[in-house]
Amino acid sequence: MKKIISIILTLTFVFCTTTVTYATNSGNSSEIISEEMTAMNNLGLIKEVTAKYALEQPTRVEVATIILRLSGLEEKAKSFIGEENFLDYESVNSVEEKNILAYIKANPKSCLMDIDENNFNPNKAIDEQDFYKIALKLLGYEQGSDYTDENVMKFATSIGLKASGKDKFTNDRLAKALNDCLKSKTKKHREYFEVLLESGFMMDFNKDKEVPEILVFDGKPQPIFKHDDAIYEKVYVESPQDTDLDKKRDLIEAWIKRPIETEKGMKVPVIFEVSPYRPVTNDDLYITHNVDEDLTISPENNIKYEDIKYIPEEKAVVPPRKITSKAKNAKVEPFEFGGWYNYFIPRGYAVVFSGGIGTLGSEGLVSTGSVDETISTVAVIDWLNGRAKAFTNKTDNIEVAADWCTGNVGMSGRSYRGTLAIAAATTGVEGLKTIVPEASISNWYDYYRANGLAAPALGWQGDDADLLATYCMSRMQDPKDYPKVEKLFEKNMNQMRSNQDRVTGDYNKFWDERNYLNNASKIKASVFIVHGLSDWNVRSKQFDMLWKELEKYNVPRKIILHQGEHISINNLEGIDYNDIMSKWFAYWLYDIDNNVMDDVPTATIQNNTSLEWEKFNNWPVKSQGVKFYLDNDGKTGMLKSTPTKKDLKEAFADDLELAQFNRERPDLSKWLDTIVKKPEEIRPDRLSYLSDAITEDTRISGTINVSIKASIDQPTANISAMLVDYGSEYRNTIETEVIYPKGIIYGGNAGSDDVVNFIKDTKKTDYKVISRGWMDAQNRVSNYRVDTINPGEEYTFNLDMQPMDYTVKEGHKIGLIILSTDAENTIRPFKTTNFMFNTSESFVEIPIVNGVKKK
Repeated sequence: MKKIISIILTLTFVFCTTTVTYATNSGNSSEIISEEMTAMNNLGLIKEVTAKYALEQPTRVEVATIILRLSGLEEKAKSFIGEENFLDYESVNSVEEKNILAYIKANPKSCLMDIDENNFNPNKAIDEQDFYKIALKLLGYEQGSDYTDENVMKFATSIGLKASGKDKFTNDRLAKALNDCLKSKTKKHREYFEVLLESGFMMDFNKDKEVPEILVFDGKPQPIFKHDDAIYEKVYVESPQDTDLDKKRDLIEAWIKRPIETEKGMKVPVIFEVSPYRPVTNDDLYITHNVDEDLTISPENNIKYEDIKYIPEEKAVVPPRKITSKAKNAKVEPFEFGGWYNYFIPRGYAVVFSGGIGTLGSEGLVSTGSVDETISTVAVIDWLNGRAKAFTNKTDNIEVAADWCTGNVGMSGRSYRGTLAIAAATTGVEGLKTIVPEASISNWYDYYRANGLAAPALGWQGDDADLLATYCMSRMQDPKDYPKVEKLFEKNMNQMRSNQDRVTGDYNKFWDERNYLNNASKIKASVFIVHGLSDWNVRSKQFDMLWKELEKYNVPRKIILHQGEHISINNLEGIDYNDIMSKWFAYWLYDIDNNVMDDVPTATIQNNTSLEWEKFNNWPVKSQGVKFYLDNDGKTGMLKSTPTKKDLKEAFADDLELAQFNRERPDLSKWLDTIVKKPEEIRPDRLSYLSDAITEDTRISGTINVSIKASIDQPTANISAMLVDYGSEYRNTIETEVIYPKGIIYGGNAGSDDVVNFIKDTKKTDYKVISRGWMDAQNRVSNYRVDTINPGEEYTFNLDMQPMDYTVKEGHKIGLIILSTDAENTIRPFKTTNFMFNTSESFVEIPIVNGVKKK
């Protein structure tokens, strides 16, 4: 249960549509005063908080004064000496009020008022349409070009304001409308309240406070702290391990940026990212393994999971360092690798970066996803919670504490960075309140392998765990430091090459150690997954597997699935990701009860046809598995809703030369076109099956399953499948273009970002591969068990493709491609393998929303 932040007591401002009840003097009834009215009073925009005033109508002078306050002109108006004398006017109680009235009459445009000089009536009531004319001007819209007198209310509603045009426009409704306006976006897509802050509004919020506080508006901290004034520190966190065997605990270099207000006693939560790519990588050493080789035939092993289950090794931990003295801080000169995280500094968060073990500046050895990497990640969280020590440098043992931290930590990051957030969460470490993994790995085996095959990220054939470890072992770039550990690291890499087992591609203890899903039951932090449905680097199975575990253990969770590839979406058009994350971190790290768990849907999915963002109560979208049976009329393969009664068998061969594939100069896009583009063409190197034209848009959501029955003339083989959308169409690409240059302002002088969106193809394309799947024929039972394949004997291979959410448009056709070697993803053998495919006893099951079958 989150605590409710009191508007009145803390002078922070949390807005919602509920009301607060205050008892009247009689005690027999109640007066209803909305939270918006109380909050606007705390902001100094509404003068009273009484039931009587709430029911009165706002006047010209009241609204004009509000506008002067928002624009920073009130003090100027108070000292204005005008020709008019309002001292006899019954509502004027002071010289300041007289001057304000005179200023308003003399400068009506400064308060956006349409006032007739010859009929100036300060106490004239303003109706709702009058207010929204002013509100639209505040938001940067222009009468005549954006809206007219006749459509003020309609236009206001179209941009998200809650203009109703009904009932009497009271001060209570003014407060609600004003609150709504302050939360809205300007014509330039900026949050209006943040624009006001930049102009000086509320920037004296902490002026007389002994200990500074955050300013909360719209359920999130506002950017009132200056990024330019931030404190920069570098510390070395002592991790309870000795991976480089120097008989000392590994020190992890951590970089810190925190608001200067933390020097005045303010305590802030932390957003923490671990990036083994920081601060530098060994690009020249990323030489991929050879993939042009024949598959290895493995002996049947009949092993069980218990045989390859990872059991942590009991290691003696060397004693901690003896502290020589303590430092107040570990300040360094300003540095810059914050990027998007700079958005959070002005909002009252500290940001902590670390490279982890084996990176330049740290000790230890990189080991790609191992338990050791998790331990070093958790060590930093422990230090932020006072459970571990950190030092100002690596030699003097001068301790420095994170006494500026509340102990609440959130982790985020894309790819490897988000992967280590998942790793840390599966330890259940105290203080880690939430993680936001983007395009991240939950099981390393399924990043580099697929059902017994070496099948890494698309575009990275030949990649493997040993290469990534070498790439990230940036201690190599310190000529004085690396010789101390060079031999040990080379020994470790030789061991890793053996343990990762590219030869068989099977799941084993090495990979089980790197399967974070094994410890999902320990997760205490909330999880907000972000992933691209076109990400063939970290494939969709990674988020799907994690989501299922989170659901199993009822972990608080959300998910956003976009149409991009391996990208971050903090500047993607159409979804206000920064606002979502600001409220998410506010809820979990600042304990602000802002309804984010209710307001943000469980699953937000970007539709591939329109790029619209759609809201659902779960992933995948509720669907029904629909079986499509395979048929062949002797010319073209077909997908049908009913099984064929005929006994059909078809032959195809695994031979890349049949597609004129050049191993020396591989043209993978040409190969894909050859295999996929013409499904009606009978080819010797693959089978294709095509549905009738779809009669209505059909949404696929979840995992596609293919059941293949076939015999092979070799003891093993690659087995691959693709599901394809066929139809000439201008499709959206994964490339982006700038829509609004510098359209996102971080606030607090922290920088800006362009708003981007996906580019649509300039030419129609004939197809799009929806999903793929791969398998080693010998791993037909499981990814760790090897079974014998007797040449010529039929076996059933159940192959799961990558989970997907994809809409096939009306008039298009769904296609299934069955092949052996996927030249873009798998090992590419030289040996020719012949398949005899049992068409009659094979099918594909597709999860279709609403379960509508297509003929």
